[in-house]
Amino acid sequence: MLNKNKTFNSQFSFNDRITIDQNGKVLVNDTRNANLNKIATASNRNFHLIILPTEKCNFRCTYCYEDFSVGKMKKETILGIKALLDKRCADLDYLSISWFGGEPLTAKDIVLEISEYAMSLTQKYPKLTYKGDMTTNGYLLDYNTATALADVGMRSYQISLDGPREIHNKSRIRADGGNTYDRIWANLLTIRDSSIPASVLLRIHFTVDTLNLLDPLIEDIRKEFIHDSRFSVFFKAIEQLGGPNDASIKVFSEAEKEKALKSLQTKLFGDNLASLQNFSTSDNYVCYASRSNSLVIRSNGDVGKCTVILYDERNKIGSLQPDGTLKLIPGRLAPWLRGLETLDLATLGCPLVNLPSLNEITSNSQEKVLSR
Repeated sequence: MLNKNKTFNSQFSFNDRITIDQNGKVLVNDTRNANLNKIATASNRNFHLIILPTEKCNFRCTYCYEDFSVGKMKKETILGIKALLDKRCADLDYLSISWFGGEPLTAKDIVLEISEYAMSLTQKYPKLTYKGDMTTNGYLLDYNTATALADVGMRSYQISLDGPREIHNKSRIRADGGNTYDRIWANLLTIRDSSIPASVLLRIHFTVDTLNLLDPLIEDIRKEFIHDSRFSVFFKAIEQLGGPNDASIKVFSEAEKEKALKSLQTKLFGDNLASLQNFSTSDNYVCYASRSNSLVIRSNGDVGKCTVILYDERNKIGSLQPDGTLKLIPGRLAPWLRGLETLDLATLGCPLVNLPSLNEITSNSQEKVLSR
């Protein structure tokens, strides 16, 4: 049971008891934490990669926090990912690859190449289970693309909508200024009408200004998708995540947000809030960034833990080499894994909570070097 009452001290002395080696294998260096080897958050039998094949995007959503400064993944990083998979898959029971961006489907060739390689490893290692998923804006996810991705193990998608057409098209805008809603909706209907073995999580964004304008979209979702168990819905309030338009985003209080979520869920699901299609995070949610066996590989080969603070130096824990080894930066990983040692619920749910400053991380790392 996670400790909901424990208060995390920002001066916690992280000490690298839980680390990874250059091949991405979790090392637990303290017998008090030996039990972590047995659970999914730290087990060497499970490996989760979040890959950004490009950090460019065909959209310019008004609340986006990315700067699109890094382009398409180069060949040496692709080779590094394949080599890393070679090193790890011999000992794995479960491999999960999540695709993120930018918009990953603007680099579809890379997604297909690496996914096909991962699929081939399940033939080499019969005990290995592999599953791919993707966070995509859905604009390029036509039938042929969805079919090709299903053939290489892509089994689930997260696709965002910001409201009915007129609301959505004001915030989820193409890079050239064009509208996006109709094409995304058509692609969703195509998946619904197909036998493609994939599930779709519809992430419905809302703001203080749009909360009361979502009814037409909710009705359309109920009509078109709720009867299909492959589709589920997640309502998410837009937050200030460091984008250039943060000042214009009105933020809900926690109480207001919970009330809004309950209202939206009730409108869609009625009394059946326990429906499996009503997606919500658990009270004991453990963020991927808190898991020692989950890594982010950016399109430039940088290795991180979080897809939100991409440009924060604390989030660069190392770099991927073409031979598949990880060149790690001393001291950078341990702060992200504080929650595994403290079992503090807030830290496990989002390790950005009280994440030590770069100076604290650097000083701690230097002190350990001097003490050896």
